[in-house]
Amino acid sequence: MIKNYAEGTHNHCLAAELLGRSMSICIAALIWLLLSAPGAQAQTNVDFECSLSPTTHCTGNVVPSGSNFSSTGISVFNDSGPYTTSLANHFVLAFNTLTGTISLDGTGTFAGQNLVGHIVSFNSATGGTTTTVNFVVDWPTLPAAVQAQLGTATGRDSGFVIALTSTGATQSVDVLITPTPEPPSVFLFVGGMALVAIKFLRLR
Repeated sequence: MIKNYAEGTHNHCLAAELLGRSMSICIAALIWLLLSAPGAQAQTNVDFECSLSPTTHCTGNVVPSGSNFSSTGISVFNDSGPYTTSLANHFVLAFNTLTGTISLDGTGTFAGQNLVGHIVSFNSATGGTTTTVNFVVDWPTLPAAVQAQLGTATGRDSGFVIALTSTGATQSVDVLITPTPEPPSVFLFVGGMALVAIKFLRLR
C-alpha cells in the first residue's frame, strides 16, 4: 500500500511538473506570437492639425446645411507622423457629414499621399462665436507611410473642426488617427488560452 501511494504521488508530481512546463511554454509562445504580429511593435498615432498659428495656419470654411456640415479648402499639417510640417506641402481636409465622406489629400511633394475615410458619427455644438463639429472616422484606405507609422493597415480617429459661426472661417482642426486593433491578435490570444485551459482540465 505504501508502495502504491509512493508511486501515485510520484506520477502526480511528474504530471504537475510536465503541466507547469507545458503551460510555461504555451504562454511564452503566445506572448512571442502577439509581439511578432504585424503592427505589434510599432503603433504610433498620426495627427493632422491647423490653428491660428502662422506656421500651421487654417484656411477654408465649414459650410452648414441644416444639421449637416461640409468643408471647402481646409488646409491641415502633419503634427506627428511620417510627413513634415510645411506650408507648401500641406494636406487638404474635405468632409461632408451628409454623405459620410472624409479625406486628407496631400499637396506639393505629398501629392498622391491621400487618406480616405468614412464618418461613423458626428455631433455639433455652438457656443459664443464658434461652432464645433466633432466626428468619429474609420480610415480604411491609408498610404503605406501612414500604415507603417500606425502599425496597422487601417485607422480610426476622433477629430474636430472649430469655425466661426458667422462666416464659417476655420479656426482650429485636429484629426488624430489611431491604430485599429488587430482582431487576429485578439483571437490568437483567446484561442491559445482556451487550449491551455482545456489541456489543464484533461490532466487534472
